[in-house]
Amino acid sequence: METLAAAAHEVEGVSPDIASVADELARGQLTLVDGLVTGSGDDEQRHTDVTLRPLTGKDIIDAELAAERVVQTANGSELVRSPAMVEFELLRRQVARLGNLNGPLSLLQLKSLSARDIERLIIAQRLGGSALAGQLAADSGRLDAVSGKN
Repeated sequence: METLAAAAHEVEGVSPDIASVADELARGQLTLVDGLVTGSGDDEQRHTDVTLRPLTGKDIIDAELAAERVVQTANGSELVRSPAMVEFELLRRQVARLGNLNGPLSLLQLKSLSARDIERLIIAQRLGGSALAGQLAADSGRLDAVSGKN
């Protein structure tokens, strides 16, 4: 992950938020700016430390199904999929822990986060996906070299 943070700093025009999230991920952590507040009064807690986990096939299928809605059209009922909702469903499932709360987050909890915290989570999700893609490409090259494929 250290190379991910270094790469984020080297790219011209990278927003400070992306560089900040990349730095945190390189250290194996992610902290939300505003966090999720639970409880009230003396019992109020602000949860800011995030642990993300890799997505599973089940997560992807469940997110796709959760993002489908039946809508009425001139031609009758139609099943419609929302790409934006798929992304939010995946994001909430990827949160393993937020403070002392176990994931996944509920959609209501995700909606309760500030815009800048949602942005940090999305950046972390995308950087994690980029790191995974880079690792898969690197592993593929090693496998090709070992197996004699060109």
